[in-house]
Amino acid sequence: MQFLSNALFLVMSMFMSLACAGPWAAFKTPEPPAPPAARDTMKQQITVMSFNLKMTKTGSKGLPKRLNGVVQTILKEKPDSFGLQEAHADWRAALLRELGDTYAIACARGRSTEDAEGAPVFYRKDKYGLVKEETFWISPWPDRVSYGFGASFPRVAGYAVLKDKKTGFTYAHFNAHFDHLSGTARTNGAWMVAQGVNELGLPAVFTADMNAQPGTQPAQYLEAGGMTDLRKAAKATDEGVTFHNYGDKLVGGTVLDYIYANGYLRGAKEFKVIRDEYDGMYPSDHFAVCATLTLAN
Repeated sequence: MQFLSNALFLVMSMFMSLACAGPWAAFKTPEPPAPPAARDTMKQQITVMSFNLKMTKTGSKGLPKRLNGVVQTILKEKPDSFGLQEAHADWRAALLRELGDTYAIACARGRSTEDAEGAPVFYRKDKYGLVKEETFWISPWPDRVSYGFGASFPRVAGYAVLKDKKTGFTYAHFNAHFDHLSGTARTNGAWMVAQGVNELGLPAVFTADMNAQPGTQPAQYLEAGGMTDLRKAAKATDEGVTFHNYGDKLVGGTVLDYIYANGYLRGAKEFKVIRDEYDGMYPSDHFAVCATLTLAN
């Protein structure tokens, strides 16, 4: 994508401006272009999910203890596609083993090694064909594994373009996990996603653990780029916390997990936070979030 090849030039321009203008909060990145207007020749309702799985492999909250809960959470909602965060190779393999009859995986590249985090998109293979997939890193060098903008890890993102086998309806599912320490990395990540969505020019959703609360700079940049927070737009919604640390912060936790849609959005029926317990525990330290929406082609 062109936005990837242009990223280094744009980022260097940002840092030159920062040197002159002071703190990042005072710096304004150029707004992403507005998405093309949809012709509304076709509309389709879809359900999508975002779920941070927590990377922990062993111990009382390791993958084997929580796998059933993660699988049941997904099967209960039956999303058309879902984006995962902290999904290392063992998680990806386990979910393909458990869900492989229904779901296929895209954007499966990890952060660096097989042990490191990935941000894959799973999609219903009975319903959709994979048209295109791309993985990129939130850095000045998005085409390769790389650190950027003061992030604590090489932060990975990606998208899958999916086409309904019966109707031909096509949409893109973007997914990312923004850095938990660097505000600069989070804001640049939001800018890169908005650029990528608009350049692709398709109906799109974006799922993420943004490590940022509502109304902060990442949300502002996404909205400036034509993205809509479905937590705010849905007719039936849930504004409860999504990071809860396995129940320790059900009160006093934070909203970190999001689902957005671009300008092809034609209605959001529901946004919900999924709080089910399985086997006596929560499946992760984050609640999954799920949205049902209508997009136009």
